[in-house]
Amino acid sequence: MAAKSQTSTSILYYRNIPRKHFRKQPYPMRAPDSSGDGFVYRINIYEIYAKNPTLLLTENDSHNNQKPQNINTLNEIVKEIDQMPINHQNLNYKNPRIFWDRTKSMDISQEAGFNLLHEKEKTLCSKLRLTPSIYLKAKYNILKAAQKHKMEGKEFKKSDAQKAVNFNVNKASVLWSFFSQLKWV
Repeated sequence: MAAKSQTSTSILYYRNIPRKHFRKQPYPMRAPDSSGDGFVYRINIYEIYAKNPTLLLTENDSHNNQKPQNINTLNEIVKEIDQMPINHQNLNYKNPRIFWDRTKSMDISQEAGFNLLHEKEKTLCSKLRLTPSIYLKAKYNILKAAQKHKMEGKEFKKSDAQKAVNFNVNKASVLWSFFSQLKWV
């Protein structure tokens, strides 16, 4: 019983004593990577802003120069897709099934390029929550990759379609199955 009370009092005693040991360096440093050349490179990305803080106030940052979608570029993509050796009439008489019931459909009727899509493609974009411009770019990339695989004598797989686009692989898989049902890939 006495040992228990000594232990609990010693713990309380140490809690009230301030820490005597301080770090030699105020910030911990990582050891150099063993796979590298033994050098550690430090890059201070805020050095420019420390020298000239008015750069933070400008709205024309070089990393935010995203151009708005131009309808002419979408028309060019549609022309490129139309020149591919695929039967676009399949959309008129085939009903490809869309395997996607995860989220509510998105209204894309006000998006750029909406009038360039077939009704079944509009339904697909709405269910997958893709804008028509993103869909048209993905369609072009997937069909171009499929055409390249066909010329090389290779089979175009779902994983190849996922590599051809730069968004959710599940959505890319749905696009691949949609296009394969239409015999485009």
